Amino acid sequence: MAFNHDIPILELLDILGCPPNPDYQPDPRLPALLNDFLSRAYDHPLFKTADIWTAHSDWTSYEVLEERIEEDREYYEEHPEELEEDDPFAPFLRLPKEEWPTLVENYLEIGSDYAAGVVEFGIREGDLGQADPVVYMLHEEDAPTGWKQFAPSLTGYLKYVLCAVLCGESYHTGQNVLEKAGWTYTACEKPTDAPMIPCVFDLAVCCGYDPDTKTVLAVLSDTQWCKAFQITKKD
Repeated sequence: MAFNHDIPILELLDILGCPPNPDYQPDPRLPALLNDFLSRAYDHPLFKTADIWTAHSDWTSYEVLEERIEEDREYYEEHPEELEEDDPFAPFLRLPKEEWPTLVENYLEIGSDYAAGVVEFGIREGDLGQADPVVYMLHEEDAPTGWKQFAPSLTGYLKYVLCAVLCGESYHTGQNVLEKAGWTYTACEKPTDAPMIPCVFDLAVCCGYDPDTKTVLAVLSDTQWCKAFQITKKD
């Protein structure tokens, strides 16, 4: 099969039966690409268990951090001796919120791993004006300053979200939804020419489409395993 790996992610969503939902209200803070993706993912069963919030975010990392800190502020104000120097939240407790940018940048959060919420995904506020900004992640065991790059671009993150859904990284939602809609799944080897997009911790993704056979390719892999599927629409 001759897969087009350069097909825009929005075209893939259209092919998979995810047209824009007229009920989605665009968020003017977000890059156009993310608003367009969310308009297709909004209230769509394919993304029910996806690692992206299909209604746009109302949270920034500062707001999440502030909520966490306020739970402890009164106690530490009464017992300052109990605040250990190596507590990762100590610098934020000692500084007013206006000075937090000296410690870490603020991120607009756009997703988390479904259900558990152990990992948060976000875009730096200062990058929101870019068309295809880097996407970062923070694990719950990391310090508030521990945001790291998850994907080199928003496109890469969205392709990860789609491939994770299609390949059943954690749930079989994607396969169940698509098979009911008349698609067939065939497990395959990762094509040798697949242009994998590198994400964090050796995770990598690739997707494509062959219009002649109406087949979508989805690949999700790391150093230990690989999931790859050809997903074909029945006539």
